[in-house]
Amino acid sequence: MKKTLILSILFAGINLAYAQKTTKVNSQYGTSTQKDKHLEIDGIGHNNSYTLNGGNAEISGGSNVITINGYVDKLEVSGTDNTVYIDKVTRVIVEGGNNKVFYKTSPTKAGKPNVSMTGVGNSVKKK
Repeated sequence: MKKTLILSILFAGINLAYAQKTTKVNSQYGTSTQKDKHLEIDGIGHNNSYTLNGGNAEISGGSNVITINGYVDKLEVSGTDNTVYIDKVTRVIVEGGNNKVFYKTSPTKAGKPNVSMTGVGNSVKKK
């Protein structure tokens, strides 16, 4: 587990070093990067809030609690035991185990986001 975490953080760091960034946070937990309308969070134990108005958000790792104020076109959550609170989302992709996504509304005709889930114990619920 430690080797996987270290390698994940190392590869994320290498990839992020070559990408343009407007906001980047390195912590003992991993990294979070927000550029224009793209948010990327990788690591363990993040507990943060962000604001987006369109674009995409990617959360990976474990035991993260993330709040996204505003609207996201596509939300991708991977890993284990992540919890994401989001105001408005069109599409949600969840991979891994025991990840939870809570949304307030969706601009789709049905009023629910399009959801794709792989793994066990994952959920996407209106709150």
